[in-house]
Amino acid sequence: MKRWLWALPLGVALSSCNKEAGEGGRAEIRGRLLEKQVFVSGQIAVGPYALLDEKVHIVYGDGADGAFSDDDVDSGPNGEFRFPWLRKGTYTIYAIGDSYTAPSGKVAVSVTVTIDDRKSVVDIGDLIIDKIP
Repeated sequence: MKRWLWALPLGVALSSCNKEAGEGGRAEIRGRLLEKQVFVSGQIAVGPYALLDEKVHIVYGDGADGAFSDDDVDSGPNGEFRFPWLRKGTYTIYAIGDSYTAPSGKVAVSVTVTIDDRKSVVDIGDLIIDKIP
């Protein structure tokens, strides 16, 4: 009996290892960043079209602090972006666009997704932000 007592703490430690959302997995989130130019009247001037070299941000988990993104990438030539090597969990993807109504003149456009499978690829589709011409 005494020989197996060392296994009890090890078993408890291994069973409580529940990894949170973040890097270190094999899943991926991808999408495409688009922009449309909007006049103060709300009428679309141009777009939407692919946005090159613009920051797209990701927040791991519930993002309780809400102050900072956990990582970011630049959109590619066709507006494409991807966040590889993620674990199962909930993620919020967002980009910053212009706004006539927000006091700062900026607004975040976001999408929240959940990765359920450790090898899944989640395509969020088009993330469209407004730009003021």
